[in-house]
Amino acid sequence: MNILNKIRPWTAQQRALIVPFPTEQDLAERKSKTTATDGPIVAFFTEGSFYEQEKERMSRSAERIGLKVQATALQSAGSWVLNAGLKPGFLLQERERLHGPLLYVDVDAVFHRNPWPELHKLDCDIAAYYEGNQRLISATILINDTPAAAQLLERWRQGCLANPEMWDQLVLEQIIAEDAASALPLFRVVKLPASFCWIFDRVENGAVSQVFIEQLQASREATKRKRWFGRIGKRLKRRRDRVEDIERILNNYS
Repeated sequence: MNILNKIRPWTAQQRALIVPFPTEQDLAERKSKTTATDGPIVAFFTEGSFYEQEKERMSRSAERIGLKVQATALQSAGSWVLNAGLKPGFLLQERERLHGPLLYVDVDAVFHRNPWPELHKLDCDIAAYYEGNQRLISATILINDTPAAAQLLERWRQGCLANPEMWDQLVLEQIIAEDAASALPLFRVVKLPASFCWIFDRVENGAVSQVFIEQLQASREATKRKRWFGRIGKRLKRRRDRVEDIERILNNYS
């Protein structure tokens, strides 16, 4: 049994984590017409990369529940880490361009439900998910229309420029932690529940009753290592299995 567990890409615990992606039958209760209270949803992807396919999948998942994603193509900065470092500059531009609450979602995600009814309840400058209540994940970020939010984005942008090889979310995590530890914190930060940044096979996920946004971990494609006989790692195999299941449902949507 131990040998099989080492070979099989999925454990029973990981299988149990899977939240069913909404089918046509589910949409009647989940679909919502876009209203004036629904804010803009933005994302970016690098031109000429497989992230364009990720963008298409996310956009289709949003359309099924009456939402729209404004996805912008950016030139590659040269590596996966450098491309991730484009995020705060992109968000600063979008924050200046758009009014009201703004939701950023990594392009390799899909929507299960409209997140806005819950996000509008949050009184903060920004909100993000912290894995294990400690490690910030920048895949889903609510950015409210406040001076402090814009200031935080600028600090984040400067931090990524000063540390180009540091993961963007680690830079943001450090900025927020330093501010929180100061005598007069500037930023009001709310921690989102896992349902807004659900990673389909991560056993560290907190318990949730429903999922709004599921992250499909395209970084596993971007950082995959070459293996003998074209084999792929278990983490990448799980991602491809999950993408295949979701694509099958999306392709049945008319």
